[in-house]
Amino acid sequence: MTEQAQEVYEFDPFHLDAARRLLLRNSRPVRLTAKAFDVLLLLVRQAGEVVAKETFMRAVWPDSFVEDSNLTVSISVLRKALGDSYGEPKYIETVSRRGYRFVARVRRVLDAGLPPQSTLVTAAGDFRLLAVLPLTSAGRDQLLEVLGDGITESLINSLSQLPRLRVFARETAFRYRAAEPRAAGHALGADTVLSGEVRRSEGNLVIGVELLEVAGGERSWSAQYACPLSALPAAQAEIATSVAGALRLKITGEERLRLAKRYTENTDAYNLYLKGRYFWNKYAAKWVKKGIEYFQQAIEIDHSYALAYSGLADCYFRLSAVHLPPQVALPEASAAAHKAVEMDDSLAEAHASLAMIKFWYDYDWPAAEREFRRALELNPGASLAHQRYGEYLMFMERFDEALAELRLAESLDPLSLWIGVSLSTNLYLMGRDEQAVGQLRKVLEMEPHYYPARFCLGMIRLRQGRLAEAVAEFEKARQAEEDSSFALGFIGYAHAVAGRRAEAEKALRTLRSESAAGYVSPYGIALIHAGLGERERAFEWLEKLYESRDEWTLWLRVAPELEGLRSDARFVRLMGRIGFGG
Repeated sequence: MTEQAQEVYEFDPFHLDAARRLLLRNSRPVRLTAKAFDVLLLLVRQAGEVVAKETFMRAVWPDSFVEDSNLTVSISVLRKALGDSYGEPKYIETVSRRGYRFVARVRRVLDAGLPPQSTLVTAAGDFRLLAVLPLTSAGRDQLLEVLGDGITESLINSLSQLPRLRVFARETAFRYRAAEPRAAGHALGADTVLSGEVRRSEGNLVIGVELLEVAGGERSWSAQYACPLSALPAAQAEIATSVAGALRLKITGEERLRLAKRYTENTDAYNLYLKGRYFWNKYAAKWVKKGIEYFQQAIEIDHSYALAYSGLADCYFRLSAVHLPPQVALPEASAAAHKAVEMDDSLAEAHASLAMIKFWYDYDWPAAEREFRRALELNPGASLAHQRYGEYLMFMERFDEALAELRLAESLDPLSLWIGVSLSTNLYLMGRDEQAVGQLRKVLEMEPHYYPARFCLGMIRLRQGRLAEAVAEFEKARQAEEDSSFALGFIGYAHAVAGRRAEAEKALRTLRSESAAGYVSPYGIALIHAGLGERERAFEWLEKLYESRDEWTLWLRVAPELEGLRSDARFVRLMGRIGFGG
């Protein structure tokens, strides 16, 4: 036998076979991506020693230019597969600024008595992991860029409906816009990569796409579609159906109809919808407002365009309580979400939007859960729906269920910053602070100035009594966000708790001044009054919070910083009016 053929390791209930590239737990296969397996093998081979990040990059990604976040994602995948945690590691320990160490006791054996590889592959699952990379465009043609991004997102949404296919969501896939397809596939641990380009030729739009098998590097399928702009909706549906066929997926007649579905027959409306989603994905208020304009124009052309109504609802959600008063934004979102479901009851995006209305605006918890479940029934591969449902479960204090749902969202969109923060928030509310901090560190490695991550880290340090660190994180959050009133409220509260009354009152004056000029969430003002021991004023502003339908109203149910008010009869009554029953 060769050296590699004898390379089998045991640790706790696990068997790792290097030659067969298999990991078993109690004789049952554990599915890992190719890169995650390589990372695990390197750790196990050097058990007890610190393996530097540079060593991983040389050994696992030798021919690719990738970022450290790829290693972070692989470590996260491994921890999940092994049932490990950042805060209390049984297997993989993070060594700050150096690398990782495998801490479990490892035993090397000559023969693990494993069954043949073929039986294990079948048992491991038969779904395919697909990465759809953004379609490229030549030159600085913004229309082609908008169309390319829109077609890519449409393909992701269409293909994610297929049960035997796992498709990486938009945020993760779009981080590899400039990457070479096979390198991107390796970094993500994908089985197959779909890539291509969009260009103009003789008045037509030409879309070229191909499938690449990551393991062998061979192109398994390619096609080119030339069509006038007026035929773009039909071309996009045809591409999705062709890709499913090229992947040799067994799909039902109903699934085939979903792939081929065209949500509007009007090309102008479709192009306006793509522009709306393009600007919605840019997040900043000025771009989201531009997205609203495009969605409204699409609806003016096609009054039954459900996707455009859903996009409009999402835009108003994004602006609410930050850039627009909730009393202005949420009724608009509600009208659009209801219209989307009315126009197309089979549209997952429409039910996901309506679920948000039932949750954040109507306070109708059973209806919200029904809508979330309906959205996921229609598209089980929709990471955004899983994330939103996970957040709903979190506010319902069903933390274990929320964690499972958010982990599922993370598996579909592992590089999503917002999913990472949602996971951290849930862990924080479960009292698992160090795990929450570890999750936030991964987010901040990808984007050091990400406002929600800094804000969440500040909340954790605040509850831990590390007030100076909390203020420092909230200040970083303020520097990263154009609307920093949320962070200032928590800064004022931290000063109040620390006994720095002058600083707390200064923050309070600033927020009151800003609230006179435009919308500021009442929560921050209420919080500072609570920190100063001014209960009457705190409840006055909590009433304003409730009346405004501000999103922080739901936070009252779980907020650790308001623990001192919970026994007050006024707080109990307020919770009952919200629908939490005290």
